[in-house]
Amino acid sequence: MTGPALDTGAGALGTLTAEIARLHHTGFSLLPLGRGADGKSPLVSFQGVDRLPLRRVLAPMHRTGSTCYGVRLIGLVVVDCDTDDPALVSAMETRFGASPIHVRTPRGRHLYYRAPEGGRPIYPNLRDEGLAVDLKRGANAYVMGPGSLRPDGGAYVATQGLLGLDELPVIRLEGSLAPCAGRRPSKRDESASQIVSRPIAAGARHDALKHAAIGMVEAVTDPDALFDALLLIRDRECENPEAVSEEEVRDLAEWAWRCRLEGRVYAGRHSDFRVNRLALDLIGAATGGTSGESDAVALYVRLIAVHGHRPGYAFALHHEGMRAAGHTTLSRERFTAARSTLLSCGLLRVATNHSAGRRARTYQLCRPQSVMVNVTPLHGRTEAAEGEGAESRGAGV
Repeated sequence: MTGPALDTGAGALGTLTAEIARLHHTGFSLLPLGRGADGKSPLVSFQGVDRLPLRRVLAPMHRTGSTCYGVRLIGLVVVDCDTDDPALVSAMETRFGASPIHVRTPRGRHLYYRAPEGGRPIYPNLRDEGLAVDLKRGANAYVMGPGSLRPDGGAYVATQGLLGLDELPVIRLEGSLAPCAGRRPSKRDESASQIVSRPIAAGARHDALKHAAIGMVEAVTDPDALFDALLLIRDRECENPEAVSEEEVRDLAEWAWRCRLEGRVYAGRHSDFRVNRLALDLIGAATGGTSGESDAVALYVRLIAVHGHRPGYAFALHHEGMRAAGHTTLSRERFTAARSTLLSCGLLRVATNHSAGRRARTYQLCRPQSVMVNVTPLHGRTEAAEGEGAESRGAGV
């Protein structure tokens, strides 16, 4: 099986999004690329992080319009041939073993392998042998992923196999030292062996597609694009994909899209959140338009930003801690008054009381409660109200 045909039109980013999501859920560590004239440089820092969350790969690409991503080589080795010479490629496979994954690059070809587990493998310097080939490997190394399209038009096209579906063989190296006695394989040694075709089991398909939908929703243009991407994951990754109906996949896509429109997709600091207008009305009524209103609004918005995505979460609310964390510039007196305002409005409640030497008082955010007498009908009177009115008119003066 080969990878999807390269799409250079308007659907390129949507197709690439689906492929990136598939590789991420298969276990690969990916990077958003796009800096520089050739688009090869990362859009985010990844030092010290083994694997970025999917949204941290897709969001920078969506924001910049990039169609480039990288596959990090944790537990992997890529034989990077500078020229797409059949004789050179054949010689490399004769030496290192046949690779099921071939990706044609703008100048040459990538052959994928697993790195040896354990021991101290000795990698030859092929440049010293006069060969236009590099062996790329290691946690800080990466190659442009299949399906990428660089700003200069250079394309990376899978010509044989499909990364993540075809199991990678361990690269064959001559003269590698045997594993050290008693040495347990490290987490990084094991990471490549985990990147094989593992269908999502029947009991986990819905949750897997749900997480994929949330991970991709901010990088697609509409619900249809998200639906198509989820179908691709269903068909390629799920066990018995025919048991997951298109209606179920469509419902997931529309649910994720509603979450995006309503600001309910939490993506760390790069995300939106909503503030209920009724909450601002309650604060205004409680403070009577005094200077304390802006303090209470500022504290409430900050609490929503920090804790609003975790309903029911209990948190401490100390002036010293908030100032130390950079969450407030209010004086102690103004902070205490703002907190009291939120408590009196019902926007904040005490979750647990202070216990000397044991625990601090904790609080929880609350949804503003609507007062029905203040609700103005938007669509006229109800039929029941009209009936009551007719009865009163008939029995009246």
